[in-house]
Amino acid sequence: MRILFLNHNTRFGGTYYRAMPMAEQLAAVGHDVTLLTVSPHHRWRAEWSVVNGVRLGEMPNWGQEYSGEGYGPLDNLLRIAHAGLESYDIIHLCDHKPNATFAGFPGRLRGAKLVSDWIDWWGGPGGINDVPSRRFPIVGRFEEWWEERSKLWSDGVVTISTVLKERALALGCPPDRVRFIPTGAATERIQPVPLAQARQRLAVPVKRQIVGFIGMGQGDLEIVMDAIRRLPGVWLMVIGGKNPSVREMAQEFGIADRLWQTGFVLDEQVNDYLGCANVMCLPLTDRAANWGRLPNKLLDYMCAGRPTVASPIGDIAGYCREYGVGLLAENDDFLGALERLLSDETLQREMGERARHVAETVFAWPRLIGELEAFYRQILAN
Repeated sequence: MRILFLNHNTRFGGTYYRAMPMAEQLAAVGHDVTLLTVSPHHRWRAEWSVVNGVRLGEMPNWGQEYSGEGYGPLDNLLRIAHAGLESYDIIHLCDHKPNATFAGFPGRLRGAKLVSDWIDWWGGPGGINDVPSRRFPIVGRFEEWWEERSKLWSDGVVTISTVLKERALALGCPPDRVRFIPTGAATERIQPVPLAQARQRLAVPVKRQIVGFIGMGQGDLEIVMDAIRRLPGVWLMVIGGKNPSVREMAQEFGIADRLWQTGFVLDEQVNDYLGCANVMCLPLTDRAANWGRLPNKLLDYMCAGRPTVASPIGDIAGYCREYGVGLLAENDDFLGALERLLSDETLQREMGERARHVAETVFAWPRLIGELEAFYRQILAN
């Protein structure tokens, strides 16, 4: 099959970490795969390369941030031209942003089938786009409509969570054209590192207790900070870019002297930083944006062989209960859950080992990509 992925983020950001592994896995089993993303560097020109068998097009980023990602004029025009000139069997639309969807329709005129991948809950109250300060409110209203309409106009729908699958079915998408396929775990990129070894490499005291968190998105940390302020001597490590608002929040909670913001970490160093944590955390507020997610954070934590204290939101609650990879805690219970895990090294080890096993089996990319391939073939046959 000739397959085109349309990703709205810049390379190495957001849903790129779902689209690119899918593309790589499909290329590895013999398909001709192209992925279009947004360049983190080039404003006016596209750059092409081949990465792990995938033809990767990084489109110019001029206008990428106009009231939300995906609106770059040059980016959209180049994608539309590409899809209109080349012939694909499947065009995989990674969410609903203009640069992830508009090019699919000229591609359909050349015979491609469109598979829409529902990865986040964007519109409506509590969705990602529920931002009062949005510069152009009309964009939010358009996206609320287009998020759903783009699914109904596609030939098939893939969802990252069971919550979004149910939403697709409730919209009227035919059940035989909807598939729940979670993101796979990056078990090759992220490997468990013994705590003492990781801390020696990064010059971190071995006896210090550390609660870890990773990601560009650093929302809802007030939940874990409220718990850590009542845990003397426990540190919070935030792996990722240094967000000034996180530092300000830590000052408000009185834990600024126990906050470790690592700054941007290269992929080859991530294992050591994750290995420094005794326990990982995944705090989430109860809102639509979080109901529909499968955060890559949880998968990274499992790959690293670390247990997680998580909010009981969406599919995360089911994974923790079914597979025993962590403890669930409401906001007021985060303190107790962290105390329990931090004080029990045996439980930490057992949950961490289970987490790694689940990453290697339940969330194994080869298994999941087989399901996606079968779904593509079904869509093409229909």
